[in-house]
Amino acid sequence: MKKYYLSHLSAAKLWNVPNIDTVIDRRSNIGDDKVEVTVPQNSVRFRTGRKMIHSCELDLPASAIVSRNGEMVASPELLFLEFASELSIHRLILLGLQLCSHKHGKPYEAITTKEKLESFLANTAGHRGQRKAIRAVKYVKNGSASIMESLMYMVLTLPYALGGYGLNGAVFNYRVELNSEARKLLYKNCCYPDLYYKKERIAVEYDSYTHHSSPMEQGKDSIRADALAAQGIQVIKMNTIQLYDRDACRLFAHNLAARLNKRINIRTKSFDKMHVHLRELLPTAKPVLKAENS
Repeated sequence: MKKYYLSHLSAAKLWNVPNIDTVIDRRSNIGDDKVEVTVPQNSVRFRTGRKMIHSCELDLPASAIVSRNGEMVASPELLFLEFASELSIHRLILLGLQLCSHKHGKPYEAITTKEKLESFLANTAGHRGQRKAIRAVKYVKNGSASIMESLMYMVLTLPYALGGYGLNGAVFNYRVELNSEARKLLYKNCCYPDLYYKKERIAVEYDSYTHHSSPMEQGKDSIRADALAAQGIQVIKMNTIQLYDRDACRLFAHNLAARLNKRINIRTKSFDKMHVHLRELLPTAKPVLKAENS
C-alpha cells in the first residue's frame, strides 16, 4: 500500500483544474516532469530528481485523500488547502473559482463546490494555510464557465481591500428562461449570462474578440441582448480591452455601479496595491478566452 499521495500541482493536473498554469503563474521551481507527493511523516520528506516530497503530520478529514485513475490523490478540497500556503490570496480565490467552475447548466461537472470547500476547511483547524483558505473561500462562487469570467468577477466584485470594485451580489451563469418569441429567434429555451445581478436584473457579459468578432456571432449577441431586454433584463458587455486597460476598466465599473444604483467610493489605503496584484492575474501573453467551459 502506498504511503504517499499525489498533491499540490500534480493533484491539480490529475483533477484537470481548468487553466491551472495560469492560476498558479506556472511556478518555475516545478517542471512538467516533477511529481509532487505528500507523506504522513516529516522524517521521510525529501527531494529527488523526479519527486518533490511534502509532509502532513496532522490528522485530515476522512474525505481528504481519494482514489482517482488508480492513484491516491489529494481531494479537491485538500488541494485548495495545500495551495493556501503557497499562493497569494488573489490566486487562491481564482483557484477556488476554477475548482467550482462548470459548463452552462451542468453543475454536476464541477470538480467541487463552495459548500464542500467550506465544510472541509471547517474540519482542518491547525493546518497550515487554513485561516487564509477560509478567508479566500468567502469570495468563491459556483458556476464560472471560463477563467476570463472568473477574472472579470474578481475585478468587479471583490472588496476594495482586495483591489476589486466592490460590486458584489452577482452570480455566475444564472439560468434565464426565454419567452416564446425569444426561443424562436435564438433556437434555445434559456440562456446563461456570464454574471447576473438578480435583484437589479442586470447581466454582464464578457465580450471576447475571439468568440464574438464575426458578423454572425455579433448578430447572435444583438438578438440575445434584445431578447433579454424584452424580458426586462439589461445586458452590459465588457470587452477584452475594458478588462485589461485599467482606466477603461475603472470607467466600466463606475458605469455598472450607476446601473446598479450603487456608488464606488474607494478610501481603502491598500486598494491601489491590491488592485495591481489583482491585475497580475490577467494572462499576459494572450488572453485565455472563453474556451474551456463554453
